[in-house]
Amino acid sequence: MKKMIKVDFPNLNKSIEVEEGTKLSEACAVAGYPLNLVCGGRGKCKKCGVDIEENGEIKRVLSCQVEAYDGVRVMLKEEEQKVQILTSSTLDNTVNDPSLHVLHFTKDQLATELGDNNWDTLKKLTDNKIQKPSLEILKRLSHNYHHPKGIKLVMDHCEILDVLPGDDDKKIYGIAFDLGTTSAVGYLYEMESGELVGVSSTMNKQTELGGDVITRINHVIMDKSYGERLQKLAIDTLNEIIEDICGTHKIATDDIYMGVIVGNSTMQHLILGLYPEFLGMKPFTSTTHHLFETAAKELGLKINPLGRTTTLPLLGGFVGADTTAVLLSIPNDNKVRLMLDLGTNGEIAVGKNTTYNVSSTACGPALEGAGLSHGMRGTHGAIERVLIQDGKLSYKVIGNVKPEGICGSGVIDLVAELFKNEVINEMGTFNAIDEIDSEDLKKRVRKEGVENVFVIAFADETENGQEIYFSQNDIRQVQMAKGAIYTGCVMVVEDYGIPGEDLEEIVIAGAFGNYIDVKHAQSIGMIPDYNGVPVRSLGNAAGTGSQMYLISKEKQQECRKLGYEAVFVELANKPGFMDRYIGNLNFENLLEK
Repeated sequence: MKKMIKVDFPNLNKSIEVEEGTKLSEACAVAGYPLNLVCGGRGKCKKCGVDIEENGEIKRVLSCQVEAYDGVRVMLKEEEQKVQILTSSTLDNTVNDPSLHVLHFTKDQLATELGDNNWDTLKKLTDNKIQKPSLEILKRLSHNYHHPKGIKLVMDHCEILDVLPGDDDKKIYGIAFDLGTTSAVGYLYEMESGELVGVSSTMNKQTELGGDVITRINHVIMDKSYGERLQKLAIDTLNEIIEDICGTHKIATDDIYMGVIVGNSTMQHLILGLYPEFLGMKPFTSTTHHLFETAAKELGLKINPLGRTTTLPLLGGFVGADTTAVLLSIPNDNKVRLMLDLGTNGEIAVGKNTTYNVSSTACGPALEGAGLSHGMRGTHGAIERVLIQDGKLSYKVIGNVKPEGICGSGVIDLVAELFKNEVINEMGTFNAIDEIDSEDLKKRVRKEGVENVFVIAFADETENGQEIYFSQNDIRQVQMAKGAIYTGCVMVVEDYGIPGEDLEEIVIAGAFGNYIDVKHAQSIGMIPDYNGVPVRSLGNAAGTGSQMYLISKEKQQECRKLGYEAVFVELANKPGFMDRYIGNLNFENLLEK
């Protein structure tokens, strides 16, 4: 047995014990603060740096490369680990008519004729609509059937989930989750009234094994035991949300009988414990596309063990259940829309009601602040807004503190402003310094090794005393992302069979869509700018769709139709895709291409 050592987190008033040989990144995860190991802990991305105190001095180290030692003091700050997690959503007056409900029968109603059986009596009371029970339900029925106050049946559609004595006055709850690659959100509802009781969000604990889905898939391919570990981390994430809401509102977790989970294709596989290798390689197949229901106790979700968990259907390839939920949140009003959900992978859908053509395109991590010289996720210390006005650059930082890096929304602002002010040209390369008009902008362009960089924040402005800059290679990463997104949008619209101007709306889902400046995104040719077609943000539409499924039988039916009617479009197989993608890398008006 390995020796146990103590790790202190003074700023968090917390100490933990871990085995000798544990990496600092692993210790942070054990303490409840998983770091974003974008590269999967290989020391390549440099995003997991932490400060440790040694002999009264603060030293910055890569947590994934340094082992903890007894008494090490890790100077984490709680606010530094908080990511901007989008929880707001709108249910657009969805009628509360859940499949999860309670039936109450009095002792007199349950009277069974001489020599007959209680189950057949119950079937008659429900017009023979209830399904054949499990042995566990029969046992509970035998214990409670003759209660003086009758019985209460906790039902999901026509299936009995639990049998309670008639005087049990507890309320029945359901919880809807949006499990993202980086973060997760949960929404707890009291099912009879349809009241939203509480919302909670947290980081996805899987980030300690990699910031993107491909890294996590590769972990499982290299060592299948990582599949169980990733599943447990996902379940632990959701359980943390359950415990937070229930603790805040003094609700017993056993009173929750339904959990609805949406996530991308990889998240759905990992939380169900399915082997994900072939999602990450051609032909990008999943184990199943279908809606899947299972008992809560099989997943280890901290709701009533007899409760039900449901994962929504996938739509094809990397178009996952989160996209299904987004489309479920859009009104059935016959309006043809282009829907975008942008991250490391971009999901695209064109259509109306429950009939859509869907596709995905690889954006790379740049739009989430990863893979860049000084990129970071949208958390404390990230530059989220950039403006160049009258030749001078200004920026806004999350938390109103000194900047530590730049996140996705800031990246789009920066590139758009550099192009607009002719610091970079249509090809994405830096113009000569003498071609730049502003003195402030001129002094920000310099060489870093062999490539040009643009300094966003000088050393005396930043948290760690080091410049934050954007390099020529960083610009290339943005070009590849925006080229893939734009090409995908245009080609899926064409595949649907209409000109872009016939769209009635473009909607953008998710945190990135909520925080970016749409005009900046259009000005660099990332989002199509079709004449007369408005663009709006949907907020956390995946979370909205998940809630709708939980509280509405009608939405459950729509969800199943979406799963069956969606047409998956493989962009890479489309003639001319690569040529058009390359042509769309430039910063210019691309609508006429």
